[in-house]
Amino acid sequence: MALVHVHGIGNRKADAVGRSAALRNELLRRHLLPATGHTPGALLSSPWWGELVAEPAWGWASLAPDDAESLGGEGVEPLEQAVAEALVDAVAGPEQRDAEQVLTSTASVSLQRAIDLLALASDDDEESEPGALAELVDFCARATAYWAEKTGEGTRGDGAAFFAWLGDVEDDDEFLDRLHDEVAGWEQRTGRGPAEAGPRPWESFGVESGLPVRAVRAVHRLRAIEVSIRTRPLVAGVRRWAARPMALLMGDVMGYFAERGTLEMPGQIVKRIADSLDEAARDAALRGEPLVVLAHSMGGNVVHDVLSHFRPDVRVDLLVTVGTQIGLFEELKLFASSDHKVPNPRHPKVAALPNVGRWLNVLDRSDPLAFAAAPIFADAEDLIFRTGAWWAHGGYLTSCDFHARLARRVGRPT
Repeated sequence: MALVHVHGIGNRKADAVGRSAALRNELLRRHLLPATGHTPGALLSSPWWGELVAEPAWGWASLAPDDAESLGGEGVEPLEQAVAEALVDAVAGPEQRDAEQVLTSTASVSLQRAIDLLALASDDDEESEPGALAELVDFCARATAYWAEKTGEGTRGDGAAFFAWLGDVEDDDEFLDRLHDEVAGWEQRTGRGPAEAGPRPWESFGVESGLPVRAVRAVHRLRAIEVSIRTRPLVAGVRRWAARPMALLMGDVMGYFAERGTLEMPGQIVKRIADSLDEAARDAALRGEPLVVLAHSMGGNVVHDVLSHFRPDVRVDLLVTVGTQIGLFEELKLFASSDHKVPNPRHPKVAALPNVGRWLNVLDRSDPLAFAAAPIFADAEDLIFRTGAWWAHGGYLTSCDFHARLARRVGRPT
C-alpha cells in the first residue's frame, strides 16, 4: 500500500468508513497516485481507528433532546430557521418547482459544484458493476478539466452567468446530456481527449450516449434525496446535526489523548496507524514507489503524533493533511513531541520533521475545524481550497476539483 489514508472524526461504525470511500479512492487513483509516480496497480490502505474510541455512554443524549422544556420563545432561534432555509435553497433553489432540477439549480450557481454533486451522488454498490465508478470519475474529471480551462479555475466566472448553454437546459436529464456534449466537443476542438463530439438525440440518453451508467443513476438518486429534504421537517434537526460533528471531534480528541500511551507502551490507535505505515512503507519499497499519506481532520493529528514521536523512523515522501487541527494542537502543546520552549528567538517555528519529504496542509476558510500549519511548522505548506459545501469539513475528499488541484500542486516545487 503505497498510499495510506487516515480518516478523521465520526467514523465510529464500519459503515461510516465505507461511506463515500469508494468515490474517494477512485479519485485518488485518477489524480494523486499518477501525480506521485505510482503505477496503476498501486494499493490504497485506510486503517480504521474509529472503533478504538469509546462510544458515548448515553448515546449522545447530551445533544439537546427534542423533548426538553423550552425556556421561553418557541424553541427555534431565527438563526436555526435561516440555516434550515439555506439548506433547502442550496439543494432546491427558491425558483424550483419539482425534483428534476437539483443539478441544474446547482450548476446555475457553480458548474463545478454540480459536477462534484454528480460524483457524490453515485451509489455505493461498486461490486455489482465493476469499473462503473471509475467511468463516472473519469467523466467528472474530464468535466472538471473543461470547467477549469474555461473559467481559469473559477477566476473568470462560473454558473449560468458564464456558461450560456446552462440557460438552455430545463432539467437534470437534459443538463447531463448537454454537459457530456460540451465536454466532448471541447476535447475534440482542443485535442485533449479521445471522446467523440457532436449532438445526440434525447432518445439516446443513457449508456448509449456515452454517459456512464452511474451518472444516469446518480440523477435519479438526487431526485429522491431532494424530495426527502422537501418533505422532512428540517428546522428541528439543524442544531442537533451541526452539534454532532463538534461532539464527535471532542470525543475523538479526548479519547485519543487519554489512551495515546507512551513510547514504551503506545496505545491501540497509535499502534494501528504505525502498523499500517510500516506495511505501506514495505510495499512502497518493494515497488520502488514513494510513500504517500493523506490524513483528514483528527487523522492528521494522529499521524503527526506518530511520525514526530512514536515512529520517527518511518519515512513519508509526501504528507497531505486536510481540514486538520495540527497547528492549533501544537499551539496548545498537546503533541507528545511538543516543546514548550518553542517558539523562541532562535526557533520561531517547530523544526521540520526529518522523516517527511514534503507536507501540504489544505484548509477551507469556512471550515470551523481546519487550521493553518505554516505559521507554526517550518516545513508546512498551507493551501486554501474552497469546497463550496455547506459543511465544508466533509467536502474535501469527494470533490473532483480538490483532487485535480491537489495532483497539479504535487507536481510543482515547494
